[in-house]
Amino acid sequence: MNKNEAASQKLNSAVVIPALNPVPELAGLVRELLNRGIPKVIVVNDGSGSTYGSIFKEIEKLENCIVLVHKINRGKGRALKTAFSYFLKHFPDLSGVVTADADGQHSADDICNICGILSNVQNSIVLGVRNFREKNVPKRSYIGNTVTSHIFRLLYGSRLHDTQTGLRGIPSPELSWMVEIAGERYDFEINMLIRARHRKLGFKTVPIKTLYFNNNSGSHYNTIKDSFRILKILISGKVGRYRLINF
Repeated sequence: MNKNEAASQKLNSAVVIPALNPVPELAGLVRELLNRGIPKVIVVNDGSGSTYGSIFKEIEKLENCIVLVHKINRGKGRALKTAFSYFLKHFPDLSGVVTADADGQHSADDICNICGILSNVQNSIVLGVRNFREKNVPKRSYIGNTVTSHIFRLLYGSRLHDTQTGLRGIPSPELSWMVEIAGERYDFEINMLIRARHRKLGFKTVPIKTLYFNNNSGSHYNTIKDSFRILKILISGKVGRYRLINF
């Protein structure tokens, strides 16, 4: 979706960005999203270092942008749930939220496209899916997603090529149960998919650009540690105990 298309289409979703030590370009991305017609942007400063304060101050000055703060790092899952709770309380008239990462992986084009699609989606979660066959994909990202995608298909019957995407469109009615499920870090995002399957929600997948900067050095995903957590949740979720797991 280009700027002209975005201007002609009513975008009725907020963008949520959990941020731990974000890339400097984050402020520019937020500004561009607002200029394209995104009604609200909610950024969660999840315990970032003091050297990143200027980025959040710049964002906070933007009209229709809210910056929520965790004084210490509480994890991506908790940051998302903090934003979802705020959204439910303050923006009941919006159709949903689109989550995006703060490490430069998601373009304004793709975020706005997901926002536009979300306005016409019910009983489904919209997932922005990367192409992991591209040459610029870091090996750790390829391995992590390939393993979890195969296991998710085996256990839950849905073929998702990108189970770990951070670019997701979520309708407002689904947020109330999402803030209650377990998961404080990356485990929350896989718990979201498991619970969605149990609730018989659909998944609408949308191809997005595969963007990585400095071999994805801005990501806080630990390939071994976080992949093990996700694997454990996938198996436990199959036997109905996923709601009890919280790392």
